[in-house]
Amino acid sequence: MKKLYQLNKIALVITAILYLTIIFGLYAQIVLGGLQLLSALGISFSWSKINTKQKKHLLIYWAIVLIYGIGWYLKIEINNLWWILGIIIIPMSVATYFVWILSNLKRL
Repeated sequence: MKKLYQLNKIALVITAILYLTIIFGLYAQIVLGGLQLLSALGISFSWSKINTKQKKHLLIYWAIVLIYGIGWYLKIEINNLWWILGIIIIPMSVATYFVWILSNLKRL
């Protein structure tokens, strides 16, 4: 779990740094999102090893990801402010939350 945390943390920091160029940050965010979804799936398969508090946080993470994904699927119309919020801020916030979840899980 510790290596998974380190990998996600490094990917998050690299993505944040690449956002200085905007376009490379968006590309890095795609990689980060894929990495985090695969990590979350792996953690979900070891559900019995996680305590109740971490299970709750992981369920919240999955709920946020599902709602965010449904929003993209429905193609909700957005203006410039919502574009920045929906494309950059929300995904990076979710990514940060997932890294925080992993930091708590690495102690297990």
